[in-house]
Amino acid sequence: MWKKWTALILLLAIIPVTFCGCGTVNTNTADDTKKEIIDLAGRKVLVPKNPARIAAMTGPSYEMVFMLGGHDRIVMTKSGHTTNYPLALLTNPDLANYEGIGANPSSAVNIEDYLSREVDLVIYYNNGNELKKFEAVDLPAVVLTLNTNPVTSVEEIMSQSLDEFIDKSTIAVKTLAGILGGEAVTEAQEWEEYCREKITMLYERTHQLSDEERKTVYWGNTWGENILASYEITNRYYEIWLCGGKLLGPDVGTGNFPEVTREQLFKWDPEIILVDNHGNYPELVIKSMYKEGSIWESLQAVRNKQLHRIPAGVFFLDKGTTTTLMMLWLATIVQPELFSDIDIIEEIKYYYREFYEFELTDEQAQKVLDGWYERVGDEADL
Repeated sequence: MWKKWTALILLLAIIPVTFCGCGTVNTNTADDTKKEIIDLAGRKVLVPKNPARIAAMTGPSYEMVFMLGGHDRIVMTKSGHTTNYPLALLTNPDLANYEGIGANPSSAVNIEDYLSREVDLVIYYNNGNELKKFEAVDLPAVVLTLNTNPVTSVEEIMSQSLDEFIDKSTIAVKTLAGILGGEAVTEAQEWEEYCREKITMLYERTHQLSDEERKTVYWGNTWGENILASYEITNRYYEIWLCGGKLLGPDVGTGNFPEVTREQLFKWDPEIILVDNHGNYPELVIKSMYKEGSIWESLQAVRNKQLHRIPAGVFFLDKGTTTTLMMLWLATIVQPELFSDIDIIEEIKYYYREFYEFELTDEQAQKVLDGWYERVGDEADL
């Protein structure tokens, strides 16, 4: 019977209206308890108008729901997200009581995990085969990851306007706000204004820098037990450019975390190396690279002590709602003279006070910069 109703709803649904620029929400459906949205994978999904039991399974999805005021709607998260982030537990002590199950982009969904907890909305990966399992039991599952339609070249990235970049970088939160409704929409609008203001400031200060004035940056990863795994060059190129840098990295088509040879890294000889939080203990990787006699000691980033771990708060700072905050931090590293007026500790405290309603101490803000993370279990966070 439910499948017949679902078919009727889809037949009667009208053309969606635009919400916040890119994501779409249509509330005029045959069932007044549901609304149609288009997620970031371009899928039309009927979701509850007021989802009350959410399974936030992708890496930054818990943090996004939480920032939008929906912490009391979450009943499930990905394993590790209830234990690995001390600041997440400080800002929301209830997090420790949420159910946690294993999930990653390639894992198989056990649909009973969701049905037994009476979940009414799932935030999941862009994995077509697994999404079909949710569809089969009429459980709404939405994709909010940003890399569903990756660009193919640096030229394509640099041809976009600043407004296009801002729209793309804020669409996940705005789409989620449209799903949650109510005060979440206002929260998202205020957050978008902050992002737009800060990103525009970055652009105004760096867009006229020459290649020679831009410091070279390598975004390293510790998959494979070394610093040689990175993102494709298109993944973070524009963000690094806005911060006054020039990203070095492998070409597209080599996977999410492509391996880079040691010879290639020495040939690039980046001025700054960022160490991502995925994989194998970034703090130990940095310590090992700085060690006297290290195979990396001739790299200028190592000689000049320019290895920097990506900060972490409620989630890793380069994902979810905090990407703009990460960029402000990075700008002070890449172009310290241009951004000497930014007190990043105060900026972090402001962000948490404004968008998480939590007062950080200076010590806690410094821990965010240091990558505040406690590994519990072996599953990496994506």
